[in-house]
Amino acid sequence: DAGGGRPKKGGGKTVTSFYKSQLDDLMKTLYATDPAFIRCVVPNTHKIPGGVESGLVMHQYQCNGVLAGIAICRKGFPNKMLYPEFKVRYNILGAAAVAKAKNDKAAAGA
Repeated sequence: DAGGGRPKKGGGKTVTSFYKSQLDDLMKTLYATDPAFIRCVVPNTHKIPGGVESGLVMHQYQCNGVLAGIAICRKGFPNKMLYPEFKVRYNILGAAAVAKAKNDKAAAGA
């Protein structure tokens, strides 16, 4: 060995390279989708890989309003729709104002 030290072991995956690999996979997934937001959930308090404390997860979902959003969707209320679909569905509520509007942006403000 010209450096005078121990020869490198190599071949093993370091914690950093493992983390970078996971992060790369996550970024590929995110770039392949069109998320409106990302919600992080802590699965357990002991940092155990694969360990899930269901009570902790449910508490986080309750605090973040996720369960309320799911309940609203289950009752049949729309959670996201494009403006043209919204206009057709709810036009009856403000038909006069929508009819007077010069364009969709003005109608949306009515």
